[in-house]
Amino acid sequence: MKPLRSLKVLDLTDGNPYAGSMLADYGAQVLKIEMPGCGDSIRRRGVQPGQAEGVYAAFYNRSKRSMTLDLTKPAGQELLRRLVPQYDMLVVNRPEADLEPLGLGYDALRALNPKLIYGVLTAFGEEGPWKDLPDYDLLVMARSGLLEKTGMPEKPTRIGSPLSYYYGAWHLTAGMLAAYLDAQKTGEGRKVSCSSWQAICSIDDTYVQGLQGLNTLPKRIGNGFPTTNPTDTFRCKNGWFAISIGSDAQWLAFAAGAGRDDWGEGTVYAHDPDRSMKHYFGDLDQQLRDYFLTITIEEADQICRKAMVPGGPCNTVKELMTDEQVAAREMLLEVDDPTFGRMKQLGKPAKFLRDNESDNEITPAPALGADTGAVLSALGVSEEEQAALKADGVV
Repeated sequence: MKPLRSLKVLDLTDGNPYAGSMLADYGAQVLKIEMPGCGDSIRRRGVQPGQAEGVYAAFYNRSKRSMTLDLTKPAGQELLRRLVPQYDMLVVNRPEADLEPLGLGYDALRALNPKLIYGVLTAFGEEGPWKDLPDYDLLVMARSGLLEKTGMPEKPTRIGSPLSYYYGAWHLTAGMLAAYLDAQKTGEGRKVSCSSWQAICSIDDTYVQGLQGLNTLPKRIGNGFPTTNPTDTFRCKNGWFAISIGSDAQWLAFAAGAGRDDWGEGTVYAHDPDRSMKHYFGDLDQQLRDYFLTITIEEADQICRKAMVPGGPCNTVKELMTDEQVAAREMLLEVDDPTFGRMKQLGKPAKFLRDNESDNEITPAPALGADTGAVLSALGVSEEEQAALKADGVV
């Protein structure tokens, strides 16, 4: 059985539903609260002509339930308050200050459920001069300093996926689960606040260097590394190959495997710091580029594998989908989605041993509001009352 199967979560996020998605993947009972008529904006991301929803919703909302509820209306607010005592967690990606006027702030909901874990994810935090800045991954990475250190010297470059959204959600869910464990002992829940910007700051070890008073921080050098090289991507006869040398022993093993005695022991390239600081960003860089152009990706991979050197092909998504390692780690699953039919989705990274019979069970993403009636009935709302709520646009 999945480890979070007893956890109940109210997911009020919009546009960045990954925190609730993680909890759902690991077994939590996640009820997605969405605006009637339009739902979470993630439903419109990646929509193709002729489609009502895109594939992102099928992935991010899998294994959740969906209830439509207009929280701007008093009746919608009251229904959420009636749900809160039945749930362990509530997660939202907007400041608590936005919810307080609706009677949905932490203090108001804690009065209804003292053990409630109230998770808030924002772009830059709920305090400070940046707290009201617009939320977008590119801006978060720019203001964190990560963008300035990524790319070639002439231009800062974003990372190819919305890293700040993922890391922010990961840190928030970790904090919420920690608070939940504490609440089981103390009987007291708490609010957990995290920002995508803080999450990115926490993974950048150049801050550690900067805080120690160094006068010069690393500059943009593409795929290279300031102190150990080669660390880069190289074009082969049939595509791109990545290699990351972390020690002199690795470099010497690679040189031997490549049959390049002119790079080995006794040469000016054999040892750092000279290899990296004096030669890599000069003549050695060009020699490596010329060398890789003479071999295939497969040949480069064999050299690195035999020498036990970190190196490998720069896989395309299409290549990765058929890779044996992806299959071995069950990172690509097939789901019967009511909208898209039999489709492939990413599996979850953490696996639970001795539990394979349920580890990969996935419930397809629900249609907008698919569970509204069932949730209202469980609250004791009659069919007549439900009809009135629907007529008023509350659900």
